[in-house]
Amino acid sequence: MVRYEKNVFLEGPDFPFAAFPYPTLPTRPATPHSHEFVELVFVAQGHGEHVFSGQAYPISRGDVFIIPPGVEHDYRVRGDAPLEIVNVLFIPAFLAPHLEALAEMTPFLHFFYVEPFFRRETEFHAHLKLSLGEEQAVKERLDRLVEEYSKKPLGYRIAIQGLLAELLVYVSRCYGQTTAAVETGFHSDENKAIRQVCDFLETHYAEPLHLEQICRMCGMSQTVFTGKFKQLTGRTFTEYRSELRIRASLRLLRESGAKIVDIAQDAGIGDVSHFNRLFKLHMGITPKEYRTSHRQKH
Repeated sequence: MVRYEKNVFLEGPDFPFAAFPYPTLPTRPATPHSHEFVELVFVAQGHGEHVFSGQAYPISRGDVFIIPPGVEHDYRVRGDAPLEIVNVLFIPAFLAPHLEALAEMTPFLHFFYVEPFFRRETEFHAHLKLSLGEEQAVKERLDRLVEEYSKKPLGYRIAIQGLLAELLVYVSRCYGQTTAAVETGFHSDENKAIRQVCDFLETHYAEPLHLEQICRMCGMSQTVFTGKFKQLTGRTFTEYRSELRIRASLRLLRESGAKIVDIAQDAGIGDVSHFNRLFKLHMGITPKEYRTSHRQKH
C-alpha cells in the first residue's frame, strides 16, 4: 500500500494545506493508499466506488465525506466518464484557530470524527449526500478555495483558513439536517460505549477533543462517563489519552529526525514544555534522552 506523505502533497510545514480537482479516469489502475493528512472529498461529476478499509461503496455527484489519516482507501470508476472529485487536504492543526469552536458543533463532531470512525464497522450510509442547492453552495466554496490555492494572491493563506472553516461549518449544517435522526454510532450499553471510546482514541489521540465533547458523543453525563471510564481502564480519560500520545511519540523519536517540538505537535500536545514533563512522568527520562539512548543501542 502506498502512503502519501504530507511534505509531498501539502504546501509545506508552515502551511499544511492543498486543494485541487482530481479527475479519476476509467483506465486508472487500482492504487490503494493512505495518507498522513485529512482528506475532504467532494464528488463533482460521475459515478464510481469508494474502497474504504477493504469495502467498496457507491459514490456519485453530490457526495461529501472525510478520509482520516492512516486509513487505506481508493477509487474505482463506473462507466466510461471520469469520476471528477475535488480534494481538500490538510492536517487538523491547520484548523487550530477554528477547531475548538468547530468541535463545539455536534454535527461537526459527527461528520469529522465519528462517522469516519464507525464507517469501518458499519455501512457507508451516513456519508453526506447534498441536495442540488447544497451542492451548488459547496461547489462555490470549493471553487474559491481552489482558486486561492492555485493562484496564491496576496493574503491567500489567511483567506484559505477562513474559507475552509466556512466550508466545514456549512457542510456540518447540511450533515446535521440530513442525519438528525441517526444515532452517533456509540453503543447505548455504557460499558461497550467506553470500549468504543478507547478504540476511537487510538486513532484520534492527537485531536483537541475535550472530555465534555466525548461525553456528549456517548450520551452520558460527565459524572457517569468518568466513573465508568476509570472503572474499566484504571485511568482517567486524560491519563489514558496522555499515554496514547506519549506512545505515539516514541516511534517518531526513534525513527525520525523531526524536532521534538514538532513531534509534540503531531502527538497532540502543543506545549513542548508540557510534553517534556508528561514524557518524563511516563518514561522516566526526557524525550531527548530517550532518542539518544535508542540511537546508542543501534
